[in-house]
Amino acid sequence: MSRSTSLIAILAFATVAAVGGWVAGSRIQSPADVAARTAPPAPSPILVPVEERVLSSDIVTRGTARFGLPQPISIAPSNLKPNPGMITRQPLRNDQLGEGAVLLTASGRPVFVLQGQAPAYRDLVPGTSGGDVLQFEQALKRLGFDPGPIDGRYDQQTAAAVAKWYRAGGWQPFEPTPEQLASLRALERDLAEARKLGLAAANAAAAADPALDSAPLAVESERAKAKHANAAAEADVEASIAEHALIALDPRQPATARAAADAKLRLAQAAAEKIKLEGERAVQVAERDARVAAEQFKAAKVEAESAAARSKRLAADVDLMRETLGVQVPVDEIVFIPLLPVRVEEITAPVGQPARGPVLSVTDNRLVIDSSLPLDAAPLVKPGMAAAIDEQALGIKATGRVASVASTPGTHGVDGFHIYLEVRVEHTPARLEGFSLRLTIPIQSTGGAVTAVPLSAVSLAADGTSRVQVQSRDGTLEYVVVEPGLAANGFVEVTPVHGTLKPGQLVVIGYDSAQKKSGNEQP
Repeated sequence: MSRSTSLIAILAFATVAAVGGWVAGSRIQSPADVAARTAPPAPSPILVPVEERVLSSDIVTRGTARFGLPQPISIAPSNLKPNPGMITRQPLRNDQLGEGAVLLTASGRPVFVLQGQAPAYRDLVPGTSGGDVLQFEQALKRLGFDPGPIDGRYDQQTAAAVAKWYRAGGWQPFEPTPEQLASLRALERDLAEARKLGLAAANAAAAADPALDSAPLAVESERAKAKHANAAAEADVEASIAEHALIALDPRQPATARAAADAKLRLAQAAAEKIKLEGERAVQVAERDARVAAEQFKAAKVEAESAAARSKRLAADVDLMRETLGVQVPVDEIVFIPLLPVRVEEITAPVGQPARGPVLSVTDNRLVIDSSLPLDAAPLVKPGMAAAIDEQALGIKATGRVASVASTPGTHGVDGFHIYLEVRVEHTPARLEGFSLRLTIPIQSTGGAVTAVPLSAVSLAADGTSRVQVQSRDGTLEYVVVEPGLAANGFVEVTPVHGTLKPGQLVVIGYDSAQKKSGNEQP
C-alpha cells in the first residue's frame, strides 16, 4: 500500500468516528433534562363568572291530578206545586255550569244554578225573610238584576227583579197558583162575614147602652114607689087602729061595730103587707132588669170587640196573602252551590224521572293533585306555599299552591311512611286530570336575586373565615373574604366582607392539571 492510500484511509476513519460521536452525543440526556421533560405542566385555574340568581331549596315529589271530590246536587220539593216535574233535559258530563246557568228542565220549568253556602230548602215568596233570601238577593245582584236593598227580605222589588231574570232567559215567571188564589178568596169571604158580624155586635151594644143607662133610674123609681105605697098603707093601718080603738073603748058600740072595726083593721094591715111585698117585688124586678141590661151590654161589647179583632186579623191575613201573590221562586227551581263554576261529573236521574232528590253530581272546576311527602320533609311544607308543576315527557308546565298537608301519616290512601299532600292547580293551558306530574315546592328562598357562586368556589381559611379566589383585572388571583348564605342547587349566596364581588367577575372553582401528550410521545 502506498503512503497516499494509507492517509486517505485514516482520514475516512476519523470522519466516520466523528460522525458517530456526534450522533451518540445527540442521544445522551442528563437527569435534569429528563425530569424537566416528564414533569406535568403548571396547573391552570378553572374560572367561572359570579352570578346574580334567586336561590331556593326545593322539595320534589310526584302526584296525580284530579278534579275536586264529587258533590251531589239534590232538588227539594216545592209546596207551590202539587207534584214534582218530570226531567225533560239534562246536561252532559263535563259540561261547565256557571252562575245563572240552567242545570236542567223539568216539565218545561228551569232549575237554575246559583252561588250560595246554604242549600235551598223552602219556596221564596214575597214576605219571606232570612239568610237564604239574602244569598238569593246577592245572586240576583251579581247576575245584573237589582233586587233593591240587600236586606234578606223578599219584597216587591225582589219579585220584580225575579220576573226580569226569568223573562231575560225566555222563561215565564212563577205566578200565583190556583190554590193560592182560592185561599185568598176564602180569606176575603171570611173577612166580609167577620165584618158583618162585627157590625151586628156593635149595633147590639149600642142598643144595650141606653137600657144600661136607664136601669139605675128604674130601680130608684120602683124603690120610691114602694116607699110611697108603704107609707100610704101604714097611714091606712094607723087610721084603722085609731078607729078600732075608739069603737073598742066606747061601751055604747054594739058587738057588730067592734067586729067590723076588727075586720077593717086586719084588712088594712093585710093591704099594707101586700103593698110592701109588691113594692119589694117591683124593686127586685127593676134590679134584675138592671143586671140583665148590664150583662147584655157587656156581652154585646165583648162580641163587638171580638168581631172587630177577628176582622182586623183577617184583614191583615188578606193583605199578607195579597203581598205574597206576586212573582215567586219555587224551591225546586233553584240550586245553591258554594263555589262556581262547576263541571258535571255524573247524571244520577235520567230524563223521564221526577225532578226530586239527588239528580246529578258535580265537581268544582279546579284541578287538585294528590301527592305525598316523606315524614322528614312534611313539616317543612305549609298550606299556601307555591308549587311548580311539570312533566317533561308531556311538555306540561303549570303553577299551583299547597292546599293541605295531612297531620298524620297513612291518610287519604298513602302508606304509613308518608304524609298526604294536596296541591291546587292555579293555571294550566292543558288538561291534566289523570296524569302523573312532578311537583317542585320551594321551602326556602332568597326571595330575590342575590350574588351567588358555585359551592366549590368557597374555601375555608386558616382563621375559619370563608373566602373565594377572584381573578383581578391584571390576571392575578386574590382572595376575597365572604359571608356565605343560603346554599341550593350547587350554588351559595355570598356577601363580601372585605373587597368587592360583582356579577361577571371570575372566581376559581378548581385547577386543570391534565397533561396533554404530543403525537410522537411514547406512552
